[in-house]
Amino acid sequence: MKYEIEYEHLIDELVTNEETQWHFKRVKESANKYSLELSDEDFKGFLKLHTSDKDIDWLMLKMSAYRLSFSDVLVCYIIY
Repeated sequence: MKYEIEYEHLIDELVTNEETQWHFKRVKESANKYSLELSDEDFKGFLKLHTSDKDIDWLMLKMSAYRLSFSDVLVCYIIY
């Protein structure tokens, strides 16, 4: 069974053009890849990071593997 959350309730707020649609899709795919159910605020944070060309897959892997919060994983990212 494939893990999939669509985050549809965020589309109207966050997708404003083709570029933001592309970033939204990538964040959604990464969250589902690591079986993360992100809060709205965490999803928005990852979207900002992805838009800024940051490696969100590393962050999501750490969140998933070590059950870290978004804030904790950002601290790890800064430290390493």
